[in-house]
Amino acid sequence: MLTVTDLTVAFGNTVAVRDVALTAASGTVTGILGANGAGKTTTLLGILGRVPRRSGTLTFDGRDVTGDDTGALVRAGIALCPENRRLFPNMSIEDNLLLGAYGHGRKVRRERLERTYARFGWIRDRAAEPAGRLSGGQQQGVAIARALMSDPKLVLLDEPSSGLSPVAVDEIGELLAGIAAEGTAMLLVEQNVRLVRKLCSTAYVLAHGRVTASGPVDELFDDDSVSDAYLGKVV
Repeated sequence: MLTVTDLTVAFGNTVAVRDVALTAASGTVTGILGANGAGKTTTLLGILGRVPRRSGTLTFDGRDVTGDDTGALVRAGIALCPENRRLFPNMSIEDNLLLGAYGHGRKVRRERLERTYARFGWIRDRAAEPAGRLSGGQQQGVAIARALMSDPKLVLLDEPSSGLSPVAVDEIGELLAGIAAEGTAMLLVEQNVRLVRKLCSTAYVLAHGRVTASGPVDELFDDDSVSDAYLGKVV
């Protein structure tokens, strides 16, 4: 679904991500791992065109999209579920969801909203409530639902377990596994080792903006030099 080659992102003279290459296939969750400051979030934002790319080639769904801006990439089928959820707390849950289908006509928005309610029954029941009243896990569910409102083929997920209880993390894991099983590709930036091992078949490890290791998740975690240096000794 997605192939990234030689992605380099720079802010002035500071290179944040250098020569990153990765792929993400339909129906799978691919991990992007690494310590804080490794360039994981910047890689996601670079793919979506939210930060300046100095170089690199992106092929999405069989088409070269390197020159496409963020709006075109979203319309092509890429969605972002950002770190810390970024909901509008004083807006209703439904209005937050509708932002995920921004730019589409009323009929399309309502169809996608109904499809979202069918998946998330509890959201339908609380749709008129301000999003800020929800628990952290519920807010993360709404953030994922908002990303799905664009009907994406690829979802970029940035630390979806951040700040959540173990029970909420398990619930989010089940949700993401179900979405992937329906054929959606996912790129998952995540620090929670347990969640990564549950969801991801393959992963890329970043350090100082470069891919330093990649391969099947179990093999990466079994490599002491990789786990100690970039994933933490807890692995």
